[in-house]
Amino acid sequence: MTSSVGARYLQLLGQDGQPSALLVAYGRKWSANILERWRQRPQESPKGTISAEIVDLFSRCIPAISASLSKGNLFQVIGTPDLLQGINAGTHALMQTSTGTLGAVVSTSSGQIAGQLRFEPSTSLAPAVGPTLAWSLLNAVAGTVQLQRINMRLDVLIRQIEKLSFRQEAEVMGRLVTSINVLDDLLHEYQHTGNLNKLATSRLAEAEKDVGSIYERNKILIDEFSSRVEATLDATGRLGAEKAATLIREDGHTAVQDMQVFAALIAARNRVTQLQIYHDLIEQPSYAAKRMETAANRMNQHKIVMENCNTVESLQSHAKQCISQMNWFQRNVFDRSTVKMVDEALSYATPCAASGAVVDVTPGFCFWQGNDGSTQARLVMQD
Repeated sequence: MTSSVGARYLQLLGQDGQPSALLVAYGRKWSANILERWRQRPQESPKGTISAEIVDLFSRCIPAISASLSKGNLFQVIGTPDLLQGINAGTHALMQTSTGTLGAVVSTSSGQIAGQLRFEPSTSLAPAVGPTLAWSLLNAVAGTVQLQRINMRLDVLIRQIEKLSFRQEAEVMGRLVTSINVLDDLLHEYQHTGNLNKLATSRLAEAEKDVGSIYERNKILIDEFSSRVEATLDATGRLGAEKAATLIREDGHTAVQDMQVFAALIAARNRVTQLQIYHDLIEQPSYAAKRMETAANRMNQHKIVMENCNTVESLQSHAKQCISQMNWFQRNVFDRSTVKMVDEALSYATPCAASGAVVDVTPGFCFWQGNDGSTQARLVMQD
């Protein structure tokens, strides 16, 4: 038997007039089912609080929203053109979280999944131009997931720095590890509460200050070593091989450590940005777009510095090339010590830069009216 329609949707148009997202209106029955499931299973409910300002903007664009909210309807805004194609083709479901259950029909008596909701396009409302703030929020949500994914790749390097021999810099490394732990605690708190209180924002500000200071310090160290490498690459033959091998032997290990720590600092700054975006979504959603612009500029800065992280590898390649420029008698009779120096230099390990793979994430948020009449708005993400 064909199930009844659980929700209807309409396309939201961007400023260019092209479909950019969907506004989904869940029927009252299914809205009640979903909200009841969230009440029974809070671990499945969306936690990320966002400002109710976005709901006011949607209500101005589509007046029918206000009346529907008061009747108990749940709404969802979900983005990306690919998703629109999938919905139209019937290959995508909606209202999904990591549990994968919120797009299902749930029995209010048993709490068990009874079937899959059906979605159909709205026949009474034409596509509407969504408020500019909506695109900022969707981009910000996608950005936080991308930062989280990048952090997962960098976490290996964070664990590695705890095993490094830190020279005279234990105090600096202690501050970095402490800051990362604080940021992880704040992210964990946000995932459980969906909010960042005054104490949390104060701890975030302190962590940002420490991480930023150490970041600039390590950037200077990496740039300085890179300049010395550039000067060494000008020498050729025996002299070039010896200069390159000597620089690797004396400072290569330290340079590798600095580069590994720098990768951990990128992860820490990503955590800071992620938390700041979450705070913007709660307190000042109109600033989310600017925050994402700043984050993108920072990532470009990271890439520039990370390009210098192959300096030890460049020295190794140069030393090997210089050896090949020497004649047979130099390599095997007169300058065998130079060849030995280069062989030892080639054994140094170099750090690996984290890849910047494209993250496939479908950002969105939902909103409804609570029992006390207040508007509730939360993040919902598919990935």
